Amino acid sequence: MKVDHLMTRRKKPRIPLTARDIKSLFNIHGTKSVSNLSKQTGLSYLQIYNLVQGRVFSVSDRHYRMLFRKPAPPQAALKIDGTFFRAMVDLWLYLNNGVTRTDLYREFFKDEPDPRIDHRIFSGKIKTIDARLEHIMRQKFISAGLDDKLLRQWLEEYQAMAPADRVPYSRIRPLLQYLEDNLGIRPNSILKQSAVRYESGELQHVSRRIFEYTSALKEKAEKALDGDGRNNITKIRETLLGGRDGYTLYSDIKAELLFLRMFAGKSVKNYLGRGLWTYERGKAIRIASWRARKIMMDCEQFIRKSPNLPIANLPPKQRWQRVRQMITVLVARSTQLLSDSDGVDFEKRILNPSRRKTGPNQPYRSYTSFDMAPRTLGMRRKAFDLMVANHCDIFRNVGKFKKRWYLPDDYLEELSRKHGFDLVLAKYESMARAMPTQDSVKACLI
Repeated sequence: MKVDHLMTRRKKPRIPLTARDIKSLFNIHGTKSVSNLSKQTGLSYLQIYNLVQGRVFSVSDRHYRMLFRKPAPPQAALKIDGTFFRAMVDLWLYLNNGVTRTDLYREFFKDEPDPRIDHRIFSGKIKTIDARLEHIMRQKFISAGLDDKLLRQWLEEYQAMAPADRVPYSRIRPLLQYLEDNLGIRPNSILKQSAVRYESGELQHVSRRIFEYTSALKEKAEKALDGDGRNNITKIRETLLGGRDGYTLYSDIKAELLFLRMFAGKSVKNYLGRGLWTYERGKAIRIASWRARKIMMDCEQFIRKSPNLPIANLPPKQRWQRVRQMITVLVARSTQLLSDSDGVDFEKRILNPSRRKTGPNQPYRSYTSFDMAPRTLGMRRKAFDLMVANHCDIFRNVGKFKKRWYLPDDYLEELSRKHGFDLVLAKYESMARAMPTQDSVKACLI
């Protein structure tokens, strides 16, 4: 791709909206109804609903004109294509040994307190960037004595020289040094060969896959060091280098061990074979796997024999297991109750609209196709189909057929907010999960 072309591409900016803009929007169109506003502006119900609920903070130029019936105010080009920016970053890192993407990122966002490194602006996963970032990179080259013409020439030469899947060793060297100093991981284990070949100049490039993996590993190490550190760093080392056969990390069974000491009165030394302080001070980080299995088995056995033990006192893993079991029982019981005759009547009251069409003079304002209705209600498609099949008469009366079936938007909005609909939703979600995957739901609206 030509450098000249990269320097001219720009993305049209979006127009930010404030709470005052949303209020004026209803005044302009003379309605407080989301459905009416959708009808008058020509935008979908979901777009308007998300806008009103504060889930959307900006709109395109075309949508602004549809909403406010006037041209959008002039906007600065805040977002631009990031391809040329990334090319400048790669060249800068190649020319400056020891400088990393993390260093540049912190320079870009130095006014933010402890900014998290977002590597997506460098990798291209985020296609557009703030225009000021490209300006900063341009100024760095201008300060180094390169005008635009010379910069374009150097970029073309660099792109022709460096393969896309290779990265200069000078860029990965500071990352390797950091991992060795802080994690004790030798560069050879990451490079898959002797680092001396790179240090001597015999090899000058590493694969991009190794570079990106090393960058991600350094980022994990930084997060671990910012927190309570030692156990997290140990897990990173285990992920990279592999654990020791027949041993388990102490951190993986710590919660269960302390639970047994506090609530079951068990001796920690009987499980570990030594005092607890050895592990708490980091003198040892692993225990034999058979000891770990013994701790887990005794923990589960004690919990089974103590049904009155508060869930809040359980170790995190066991606590979550018990909560999931309770949720499953509650959902199953709710499903059973809704399947009784009284439950079916309750369902019908929930699903019947509180406001019906009384004639052609009072039509619903806008409609949503049946294909999109499950997403609007927050249901899976199979669960929605089961609900429609069980209450076909209701949905036939409420829906409209015009080459395909549609449901009124205000009915869907009413249904999603109706007290008791969450129980109906849970019932059909449970039925959908229990239904074999290959089985299809009998359609009633064709």
